[in-house]
Amino acid sequence: MVEEQIIEEVLRRLEVAGPRALLIGRRPADSLGYAFTGHAPYDAVLIGSLTAEQLLQFSDSRVLDALLTGMPVYLYEGGLTYRRHSATANRALWGRLMAAERTLRQWGVRFYGGRTGGSGGHTVITAARARQLLAQKQRPPAGAVLTPMARELLEGGGLS
Repeated sequence: MVEEQIIEEVLRRLEVAGPRALLIGRRPADSLGYAFTGHAPYDAVLIGSLTAEQLLQFSDSRVLDALLTGMPVYLYEGGLTYRRHSATANRALWGRLMAAERTLRQWGVRFYGGRTGGSGGHTVITAARARQLLAQKQRPPAGAVLTPMARELLEGGGLS
């Protein structure tokens, strides 16, 4: 809670412009180009971490409201701490956790980062990566998730 207040104060003092995301959980390694906030208004929701219990009982009204209104919701896979127990977890419990992840994907939650390959892993194109693609005159890979800033840059450069 204190960390969120500190982030809010720093952002307010810096007068950060650009898209803002409601941060739920721990701050992820990759912010996808968003400035984090703890309250409305915001342009996206970013879930930085979830425990097994939180996933199995998922009912965060802020996330559900964002999905209902078409707002992007991202989940940082590196923050799914229960995954480190994949080799030792009870198979029935592990199956429920994977089913809960599939449900979030079906609802439209976009998983990113923290895992290479595997099912459901998508490349996330940030504004910095979009600038690199533009400079190299390359298109983003098929199925890539574009942050709003990256989409804007690529559309402006004719590469979306």
